[in-house]
Amino acid sequence: NMKLTEQQIRFFDIFGFLHFPGLFGNDIDHITKSFEQVWKNNNSSNQFQIHDGKQRSTIVPFIDQDEYLCSLIEDQRLDGITTAILGNDYNYVSSDGNFYVGDTPWHSDFSRPKKTIKAAFYLDEVMRDSGCLRVIPGSHKIGDTFETLLKETIITESLKETLALGVHASEVPSFALECKPGDLICFDRRIKHAS
Repeated sequence: NMKLTEQQIRFFDIFGFLHFPGLFGNDIDHITKSFEQVWKNNNSSNQFQIHDGKQRSTIVPFIDQDEYLCSLIEDQRLDGITTAILGNDYNYVSSDGNFYVGDTPWHSDFSRPKKTIKAAFYLDEVMRDSGCLRVIPGSHKIGDTFETLLKETIITESLKETLALGVHASEVPSFALECKPGDLICFDRRIKHAS
């Protein structure tokens, strides 16, 4: 089983994310083909709108619809990361598949005190100027002063062109998680993030 170092666990606890470059590099072609097949199956059954490139398209649940993708839950790399962060008694909850278009506003996926994580694959190369995920390190600590200020200012205003802070939402200080196909990003779902 893959094991995280004490430094990686501490980094995740403090900053709320980890990036594993190339961890699934040997698997990305199979992951991509399976991703495309799930979309094809859903589009042919008319369950979901065909992605038109004009707005975000999402399928939930996603990996549950493909035997190979579903098997990744038990992959020793994902299981090792998840066990190190959440403990042996963690539980898989859900998945989603997305085609993103344009910017996403600053938000958190989860706002309860309980630690949860999201593991994400990007099937295209995404860089700081072409759609990569941006996170505000440390913003996952619900209820502390920093997180509260972010929630009151950046999150509530993130759909505005210019924030009350005098900067565009894209200029909020953050860490850009640039990725190539085969990388894995793991983040606390409470962290403030956007792309």
